[in-house]
Amino acid sequence: MSRDSFLPRQPLSTSVVALAVIVAVGASASAQQAEPPAKKQDSGWRFTLEDRPSVRFGEALRVDLTSLVDFEWRGMDGDADDDAGFGRKRIGIDGRFLDVFAFEVVRDLGDDRDPWRDVLVEFRKYRALRVRAGHFKIPFGAERLISIRDIEFARRSVVTETLTPERDTGVQLSGRLFGDALSYMAGAFRHDGSGPPQGEDESWSGTQTLAARVVVAPFAASSVKLLRHIEAAFGYTNGDVSEGLNSAGLRTATGYEAFAPIYVSGTRQRIGLDANLTHGPFSLRGEFLRMSDQRVRQGLLRDDLPDLVADGWDVSAAWMAIGDLKNSGTSPRHPLFRGGIGAIQFAGRVEALGFHSDAAWNDPFRNPRAANVLANDFRAWTGGVNWFPVRYMKLQFNVIREHLGDPERRPDPTRGWSTSRVFRVQFSL
Repeated sequence: MSRDSFLPRQPLSTSVVALAVIVAVGASASAQQAEPPAKKQDSGWRFTLEDRPSVRFGEALRVDLTSLVDFEWRGMDGDADDDAGFGRKRIGIDGRFLDVFAFEVVRDLGDDRDPWRDVLVEFRKYRALRVRAGHFKIPFGAERLISIRDIEFARRSVVTETLTPERDTGVQLSGRLFGDALSYMAGAFRHDGSGPPQGEDESWSGTQTLAARVVVAPFAASSVKLLRHIEAAFGYTNGDVSEGLNSAGLRTATGYEAFAPIYVSGTRQRIGLDANLTHGPFSLRGEFLRMSDQRVRQGLLRDDLPDLVADGWDVSAAWMAIGDLKNSGTSPRHPLFRGGIGAIQFAGRVEALGFHSDAAWNDPFRNPRAANVLANDFRAWTGGVNWFPVRYMKLQFNVIREHLGDPERRPDPTRGWSTSRVFRVQFSL
């Protein structure tokens, strides 16, 4: 689970006041939104609120203000206390220069350990070849590459949080070829991404990592609209992982550590396969991920152990049941207070994740240096509803059911399944 998913405790009165402010700001912004005036040709500086706070200098430079604020409430089964508080509190800018360079700077005001999210510049003159440099997401994992603004769920899947890298410093090439039939991303990065918050030292993410992702739309030129929106992708990463307790570890959606990191050293590889279909108000996405870590000289006698392999998959579907969105999916066509109720979307997801090592000749153990690792297989389903009442706002409610296979590594050994609920209010520019 990423650091984004942990919520600091907040006094109830503070949380309620903060939530009220977010709702009021979002409603006010929507109520004031009118049809944008016709654009004027202006070669000088100007400030506009047509889409978001923005500064323009003719057609040469555009700088937009961006922000993302999440307020969450989480409830769990049993005697665990409910949590409420702010998650992400991000502010940044993005823009264009001469329609050739793009740039973005985003800082998370609630993260003292790693506050800078995206800090990048991109040369984008040619559609077939763009060059990006800075600190940004490593191109691997379909759900990881979707902005948290656009995900249909309050949380990314546990599979994505466990097996995909996050951001790192590097250089990336990307582009589209043959119309929209083929797109690619390939880059070299300083480390393996900021990754899960496990690991016994600061350098656990190892040395340079290479990553690539290719997306194919085989029917992009078809006259059948349904076929045009079918995409399939393949992703791959290769790098080294530092010696130590630095394997992936499994944390459930509630933050419970169900599989602790074990000793690894050597090469880390990932492969990913995914496909998606979007047709009108309906979308369907599936993804398979595998990560393998070498365990060179990690046995009790400093012998080499079989690789630790983690396999995970998830399938999700979403349906915009009431209304629809415009402006690249950020604004309901008929917002609340302006003749409508906004847009309402239903979503569901199933996922599974397991760890294993190819050492069937040995009995499985929980020991972090065991040749045959005793897994704690994970399964979950998530059901949710999203409401887009006004522009800049999204309200999400999810129910998450999770199952752990090993009774000795459950929050409650007597119960295989646990349930949690998440309510999130998101305000974004």
